[in-house]
Amino acid sequence: MMKRRAVHFGAGNIGRGFIGLLLHQAGYEVVFADVVPALVEQLQTARSYRVITLDETVDEAEVTGFRAVLLDSTACRSEIATADLVTTAVGLGNLSGVAAVIADGLRLRKVQGNETPLNVLACENAVRATSTLKEAVLARVDDDLRDWIEAHVGFADVAVDRIAPNREGYATHPLDAVVERFFEWDIEQTALRGDLAIPGATLVQQLDPYLERKLFILNGAHATAAYAGYKQGIRTILEAMQAPGIAALVERVQHEAAAGLAHRYPSLDLSGLNAYAKDVRDRFLNPHIHDDVARVGRDPMRKLSLGDRLVGPLRLAQAAGIETPGLLQAIALGFHYTNPQDEGAVRIQQMIQSSGIEAAVRTVTGLTDPHLCGAIATAYRAM
Repeated sequence: MMKRRAVHFGAGNIGRGFIGLLLHQAGYEVVFADVVPALVEQLQTARSYRVITLDETVDEAEVTGFRAVLLDSTACRSEIATADLVTTAVGLGNLSGVAAVIADGLRLRKVQGNETPLNVLACENAVRATSTLKEAVLARVDDDLRDWIEAHVGFADVAVDRIAPNREGYATHPLDAVVERFFEWDIEQTALRGDLAIPGATLVQQLDPYLERKLFILNGAHATAAYAGYKQGIRTILEAMQAPGIAALVERVQHEAAAGLAHRYPSLDLSGLNAYAKDVRDRFLNPHIHDDVARVGRDPMRKLSLGDRLVGPLRLAQAAGIETPGLLQAIALGFHYTNPQDEGAVRIQQMIQSSGIEAAVRTVTGLTDPHLCGAIATAYRAM
């Protein structure tokens, strides 16, 4: 029996240490596709690479039996024509280039008469990235190929989560991948073609609850720690979480978000959400991960917007009749994020200076409820 083959776009730390590792462990021959010639050459000549997992203990796993091609190459397109699975970890902004190569590969697949079901999974840190990729692929094909793709290719949205810490002090070879122990890979089963089994990944009927759970309980907590830490002159998330007041605020924000999610999604029970929240806080305290608060807090224009990690759960909790002092404080801290190196933070401060905090809150958050906008402004002034 021939070994199943997966083409994975993006051979960086997450590509090798998360998606590539799980695909290898699931029995796939992994073909990495990347735009960096030196990295492709290293993978072509190496027989294996290490995945180093950082937790209370430092563990290693070995990945073997892989190949590598340049992303925008004839060889890459040929691999797609015969692959069983296509995955990506390239960053949302790079999906357009990947889409062009996938479209060409699917065109070749159709010409060759390969009607074996194929699934495409964009494993990016973004909401429904696979849908974005699918739209970009279909925009590059004619009606005949579009119909063929709809019949034979599944584009399944996913939720992924794994931190890739700093390699320094752990990686000794350029191909060493360094990751935290925790990971999550949820795949929307209803969009798949044929069967897909990847140990460690979870097939779900509805992805939205998992997307919002991560965005609100993990990313919202991360942003809260970053903005609170920045306000106190703290450099890293680890140091922020070691400050009792910040740790308590993060937990409060998670509790409010969890209550709102449980009210909206019956499939998410409150005890499970609170356990997930505790796991997140434990991850923030991983001594091997030194995440700068400026990196986590960057782009507050997006992170304080209507459906994002802090205002989104605020609206959910308010709709459920839940008090939200933690989320109001966290959002107010976001408006206190005065990092002069962050373009979004500078814009927000200019809004506050020119129009006042209430107007800035309405503009940035998109909230129209004067009570909520006033509550955020009050929390801002109290700081």
